[in-house]
Amino acid sequence: MAAPNPLRIDTSSEPPIPHIAALFVVKFDHRKGYTLGWHRATEDVTLEGVVEYKSLPSGLHSVEEDLVYFIHDEYAGLSTFINKPDEQSDRAARMLAVGVIVPLEHGRMGRSWRHAVVLKELARSQIEDGDNTTALEEYWDKHKLTPESRTGSGAQDPQQTNGYRKSRSMSAATTFISGHHALIPHHPASTLEESVKTFGPLIFPLYRAALLRKRILIVTDTPVEFSCNLVYNMSILSSVSTSLLSLIPEGDVPPYWLRPLFTVGVLDIPQLERNKTPTTTSSSDDSWIACTTDDVLSTKPDLYDILVLMPRSDSKTESNRVFPKIVPSKPELTKAFPKTGIKSTQRDYDRFVHLFQALQRFAPSPVTNNDFSADGTNDASSIASGSSGFSENKVVVEPSSWSRAAYTSLVWWASAGDRRAGLGDSEEDDKERDLALLHYEGDDEQTREVALVAYFHSMTKALFQTIAEAVARADGKSLQEDAYHDDDDDENDASPADPNSTRQPPVVEGDETENLLGRDGEKGDVEISQDDMTAMGLDSWSASDKQFVENFVHLWWGRKAVVHAGVIECCGIRII
Repeated sequence: MAAPNPLRIDTSSEPPIPHIAALFVVKFDHRKGYTLGWHRATEDVTLEGVVEYKSLPSGLHSVEEDLVYFIHDEYAGLSTFINKPDEQSDRAARMLAVGVIVPLEHGRMGRSWRHAVVLKELARSQIEDGDNTTALEEYWDKHKLTPESRTGSGAQDPQQTNGYRKSRSMSAATTFISGHHALIPHHPASTLEESVKTFGPLIFPLYRAALLRKRILIVTDTPVEFSCNLVYNMSILSSVSTSLLSLIPEGDVPPYWLRPLFTVGVLDIPQLERNKTPTTTSSSDDSWIACTTDDVLSTKPDLYDILVLMPRSDSKTESNRVFPKIVPSKPELTKAFPKTGIKSTQRDYDRFVHLFQALQRFAPSPVTNNDFSADGTNDASSIASGSSGFSENKVVVEPSSWSRAAYTSLVWWASAGDRRAGLGDSEEDDKERDLALLHYEGDDEQTREVALVAYFHSMTKALFQTIAEAVARADGKSLQEDAYHDDDDDENDASPADPNSTRQPPVVEGDETENLLGRDGEKGDVEISQDDMTAMGLDSWSASDKQFVENFVHLWWGRKAVVHAGVIECCGIRII
């Protein structure tokens, strides 16, 4: 009998809609601006002076409707915005938002999207008849957070810390979406595939920046729902399993997930200024990912490590594909932005093509809109074709280094031109390695969204295991197969909500967190070979991938890495 697949979730009984700590209506007044028109809240929640700007980011007046996620203290907020033309009103329109505040004990968004459909209905009702609050009162009475409901949600569970459950395994982290059931409307995973395609091969440099626990600021246009989902999804994709704890030295470690702040604005600058220092400790406040419509934040490079400039919404209709621009923080950004940003490697480009060709054997979740490719087609086989927007935009891919170009030419010459791609067998090996990350035997009904999450988590697992083996070699030790404990079958880790907590999980005591490598005395440099780079799916010819590995080893192991770049040898003699 086949072992149960940890990615497949029993959704015979969906988790209950989370209780709300507040329900509010924000209206637009032509004299006062946005004002808190009506609200109900528990005693410990302050709304006035907060939700008016958090739930309505700059530029929202230019769209008809939107969903906005934000963080407020220990709560996640969701507001639904409606903009209805009205010639009799100021600015010829009526605008308002209806929103909720939910405890973060249910995950990065507190499962607040479960309220989105009803909030949209309430917003449409309020914009038609703002004096009738009966429906609002009824919704508050039905879903308000009470001491009994808070206790029932597991806040008093001894496995929790401050109302947050302990972190879960890598496989459990993928269970924030169902393995083969329809996604709930407005679930952030409904735009996961679109997010990856929007970035193209640039998704991998962004993922690596998230693994380095950088402060990532996404500057976007309205509407913001897509970017809020992107914030959530990148936090999920870059999560690190607690089952990998045994590979990391004890002591201060980076947060196991990148903290999502969702929408931030000018009034959040003081909070961001308190987190100026790059991640060097286990504090989850030191690293985050957020989106903003306030361009002024992008001119303050001391607030962030990585800036992501999303394409304008109208660029999707252009004939040439426009990719997001990823820019590292530099003092020069206070005056102007560079014409080009961080690029993907040649290996990233090949991996992206392999990924979406292989994804075609998985079915998308029913609510996912897949008609979004830049050239009007969703055929993954066209990604690598000459007519594809991905091939036309080589601006996002690093040019081949002179050593790689020399190697390619040498292989082509040695094979008398038979290997048109240049790298021949090694490319086939890379493709097989990429496809293996998506392979789950006996899971034909797995959806693309779950497959994508599992793919990135498998890459993370390969990174940690390969580096741990290199560290063990450097220390003259052997990393035993049984030293890595995968807790996929841990029944206690089956909850789909738990891995989404925004809290730093406590260190779990026992064999799984035993310090295999130790910290006794000074440790030597960690040698990273070309084979190690290949095993991690990285480009040994790329200077940026070399820098990533150096930073990755220093961040997670506190060691110095010496990365050996790609070389060409003949009869044991190095040529390049």
